[in-house]
Amino acid sequence: MTRNETIFYFSLGTVNILAGIIGNEWLGYLTKPLLMLTLGFFYYQKTKAKLILQDKLMLVALLFSCLGDSFLMFQRQNSQFFLLGLGAFLVAQLTYYYVFSQEGQTQYLKRLPFTLYAMLFVGLLWNKIPPDFLMPIIVYAFAIMFMGIGAVQRQTNPKSYRLVLIGAILFIISDSFIAVNKFAYNIPQSSVWIMATYIAAQYLIVAGMLAGRKNL
Repeated sequence: MTRNETIFYFSLGTVNILAGIIGNEWLGYLTKPLLMLTLGFFYYQKTKAKLILQDKLMLVALLFSCLGDSFLMFQRQNSQFFLLGLGAFLVAQLTYYYVFSQEGQTQYLKRLPFTLYAMLFVGLLWNKIPPDFLMPIIVYAFAIMFMGIGAVQRQTNPKSYRLVLIGAILFIISDSFIAVNKFAYNIPQSSVWIMATYIAAQYLIVAGMLAGRKNL
């Protein structure tokens, strides 16, 4: 990612976070979907000359992340939008897992922290999640666990490995904030923590995947 692209993306993210702090819903509605569309555009611009399956799937993951962001903006008006957002992000996470796994090799010890975290997280929230949400949350928790496993098992250059892994961990943290804030405990300034970790996570994943491309 170029310096100007990075500045533009994080400036857009900062505006979105500030919109949440000051309560400007329309500014939030405008900027939030643009985040993943911007990343997708930057990724496409860098890979379009030699677009491979990995690149197409990365664009799919970013598109469904954008859909997830869009649905979650309206969850306060209708809880079904939360499930739609969860479904969109489920597709994104499984897509990321598939992309990462194509460069991976099974390493059981590296899988262990992500597996234990998913099990502990679901266990702690088990009695706090409403029955209608329980199964979707469990499925999503294990999907994002696999995304993390895919990231930690990648065989690539150190820069690409490091960026994608940190991005995956931040993504898990961001989603954990969402679940805890919605079902267990009201986190002060939750939107700031959720969006700050999410914005950084997606950027690092995209930058890391670009860093791993040998023909760019």
